[in-house]
Amino acid sequence: MGKSVNIEDVIGAVCRFFRPSICALAMGLLASCTVQQLANQPLQLVKGNAPIYPAVLKAEGIGGQVTVQYDVTRQGRVVNARIVASEPSGLFDTAALQALGSWRFKPQVREGEVEAVLGMTSTLEFRAPQ
Repeated sequence: MGKSVNIEDVIGAVCRFFRPSICALAMGLLASCTVQQLANQPLQLVKGNAPIYPAVLKAEGIGGQVTVQYDVTRQGRVVNARIVASEPSGLFDTAALQALGSWRFKPQVREGEVEAVLGMTSTLEFRAPQ
């Protein structure tokens, strides 16, 4: 996240260096930025690794998928990851969980409050090479 700025300090600095009309304009812009930061925002994946296809399974042409359930903290980290379905059973679970551990999210914001998100579900596909 970005660095926190004291709005009053910024307004004071602007008003010391510019005419009152520009100062009023700057305050209006700052107010709109502050309101915009408090707007609702959905959870957004910002970085993370794709799962590493196990070499033996890739060489044998075996594909599959793993469905994982997890929570995302207020800081955007994945916690409480667990496998809810896996086909073929157990073959890709480790690769899926390792990838999930690298994911980072921009947290969800509702009514100006950063929230954790519980019970997210994702399915990771492992497509066998043709």
